[in-house]
Amino acid sequence: MKFIDKKAKNEPADVIEKRTTPGSTFDDLPKKSLRNALLSEQGFICGYCMQRINDSEKSTKIEHWEPRNKNNEKNYMNLIVVCTGNYQWKEKDQLGREKSYFSEHCDTLKKNLSITISPLNQNCETLVKFDPGGHIYSDNETIDKELKEILGLDLQHLIDERKLLIDKLKNEIESASKNNPDKKAKKAMLRDMLKKWSTMKKGKFEPYCQVAIAYIHKKLSRLP
Repeated sequence: MKFIDKKAKNEPADVIEKRTTPGSTFDDLPKKSLRNALLSEQGFICGYCMQRINDSEKSTKIEHWEPRNKNNEKNYMNLIVVCTGNYQWKEKDQLGREKSYFSEHCDTLKKNLSITISPLNQNCETLVKFDPGGHIYSDNETIDKELKEILGLDLQHLIDERKLLIDKLKNEIESASKNNPDKKAKKAMLRDMLKKWSTMKKGKFEPYCQVAIAYIHKKLSRLP
């Protein structure tokens, strides 16, 4: 989970105008400008699973981190953009017939449940961890349960995506270390990698960027 550096000043003027109109609700807000502002804050990655999302109402959802009610439904500081949370895959049964399967994650699975872990709090980057196999977890029992059971972030296709990235980073670091085994050079290389993964490029973070950031931090911590 990547921290979203959210600022009230980023709320679009047309959203403010509609939000402050007496009797207006969340459904009345101009979604296109709202979604674009939220995506820009997040670097075009899902606020929960961190996969790439784009400016499209068909492939994204505007999510109320704190479950929507009449008091918070228009609160810009409570809104993030997430993926649709639907994953479909196909498998063949014993008779060779192809069947479609579906799984849900992120807001689609969360629905109106409350959670304590939030991408709006900077501590999410230290509370949420990833093992070398791509699994997501937390040392906090409550948060660990939320990640897996409420947000569904340990589904196999997400595990596979994270593991692909971790393996890629591992090979990249090992290859660079063989070419230059000097510890100072390795530290400098890791810091350069960390900067790359921590910085938006053309307004976008790389998908699953916090997985890479956490992995590189771990590597740096082990160097004297």
